[in-house]
Amino acid sequence: MQLQLVRVSMMGHSTQGMVHVAMGRIARSELEKLVSPVVVEDDNLLLGPSSAVPGRHRALRARYWGRQPSAKLNQELARPDGPPLCVVLPPTVSGLLSFCRICASGVERRRLLFVIDLRPGFTVPSPPGHDPAEEAYFDVAEALRGNPPMKQCSELEIALAATLWKLWCRRSPVALARFCASGSAFHPQLANLGRYLAGHFPRQAGGRLSLSRFDELLLRQLSREWLTSTRVFTNAVRENLGLHAWLAHMGDLYVPKRLLEWARHGQGRIVECEERPERPSEMSRWSFRWHPGGEAILDALPSLQDAPPVSIGGAVAYDAAHPWVCRLDAAGTPYLSRPGAAPASDRPA
Repeated sequence: MQLQLVRVSMMGHSTQGMVHVAMGRIARSELEKLVSPVVVEDDNLLLGPSSAVPGRHRALRARYWGRQPSAKLNQELARPDGPPLCVVLPPTVSGLLSFCRICASGVERRRLLFVIDLRPGFTVPSPPGHDPAEEAYFDVAEALRGNPPMKQCSELEIALAATLWKLWCRRSPVALARFCASGSAFHPQLANLGRYLAGHFPRQAGGRLSLSRFDELLLRQLSREWLTSTRVFTNAVRENLGLHAWLAHMGDLYVPKRLLEWARHGQGRIVECEERPERPSEMSRWSFRWHPGGEAILDALPSLQDAPPVSIGGAVAYDAAHPWVCRLDAAGTPYLSRPGAAPASDRPA
């Protein structure tokens, strides 16, 4: 019965020969029980650099992860022509970004695009403060058993998604922040994506510079005692003070990655690290603590050079050569601008 989901004819186009795109390996294993062929997007585009140029994007992602993610999907997107693509879309921010990348390729290759929304009608609450809404848990197998509808994407939807991808890949994050702040009519996760983006950039209030929202939440978990990444992660979940919402989008392995960047950036001047190579897990292999006096960075960021840079899309946070800061508009919504820019000149409409 479930195969009827993909063997119907929509808008006069047979969908039986479609290539289906699953977001994540769990989704792929469930989808392969129903249809073929299936290619998987196993890359979390919320982390690390991206490019609107496909070849450069693949190189950047391979360098970031130390392997080539989404290899079969990339091969499929590079085909000069091919059958329609059907994206099985979860209600996540990373799923939105992957969908936008696929749409950008679809525009270039003139391929038909369909989408199966695993949570039709899903809405994202707008949380108070600076943090994104926590990623909602959902069961892929259960969602597919619910026979979610499939629809052909309109040219306008594809064009908007492709534009969003190009904005994500720009060196300047300002236009993307404005696009995300314009509302969630295009996609319910749009405002959430804007909060996520802004939270990686250092903040400016008046003339005072401070850490990004994410770095502040992460570093506040440290103490003068050695803590493994597992302890940092479990403490964040237990305390429920904001960091857990970020890690739901980023994954637990980002904790040791970012803390190692801090420890290596200042040669231990702010954060110290200790390796226990006999422990195979990245979450327990490294322990971290404050260097004496390092806690002062929670009160003020002396300069952008005092923090390790963060690549996100086409932009780089804490980049002294191309600086961007996070500020709050009159409604308390985070947005991005040049340091020292007049508030009204960069505030999203």
